[in-house]
Amino acid sequence: MKQYAIQYRNAGLSVLPANVQLKFAALPQWKQYQRRLPTEAQVQEWFANGAAGLCIVTGAVSGNLEMIDFDLQAQLFEPWRMRVQQAAPDLLLRLVIETSQSGGRHVIYRCDSQICGNLKLAQRKLCLPSGDEVVIGGKTCRPRQDKEGNWSVILPLIEARGQGGLFLCAPTPGYTLVQGDLTNLPVLSAQEREFLLEAAWSLNEY
Repeated sequence: MKQYAIQYRNAGLSVLPANVQLKFAALPQWKQYQRRLPTEAQVQEWFANGAAGLCIVTGAVSGNLEMIDFDLQAQLFEPWRMRVQQAAPDLLLRLVIETSQSGGRHVIYRCDSQICGNLKLAQRKLCLPSGDEVVIGGKTCRPRQDKEGNWSVILPLIEARGQGGLFLCAPTPGYTLVQGDLTNLPVLSAQEREFLLEAAWSLNEY
């Protein structure tokens, strides 16, 4: 894990130790690394004692890094992939893609211009018979009641992690790269980035 963390840091990525269970940074004051890269000495120290996983901060600090997160066991990844494949097959092949521990997909790239914060790109409304918590796609959801007394949950299907966000990544247990290399990320134009986001927005159900 330490070897990968150093490689990521040297590739200009703000890499931090991760709490794999909570899917979050394992540092109490991690937000300073939204603005600056950790030093190599810090990375050496953090990962010296066998950290369980690692995560990367998205946004300007990591070279305008953005990650599109396909949640709920990547239900919409294949429809999205088909849309991109049809219109821009060369772009699809340039992207870094990994699987996540819950069966989702991460699509990762840099942009040659500033990116925005996190985005909800595609959601689905699921009506339920009661307000009892339910587990959907391995995630516990708490229903909400509308003015008519109906219960439902809004499921996040595709989100983007942008400025100020973070995500767990390979080689954290449960995360596997299936295309590309995190130390050699593609740099997309603003137009190429917009195309990927539009393909995700087109799948929104809510």
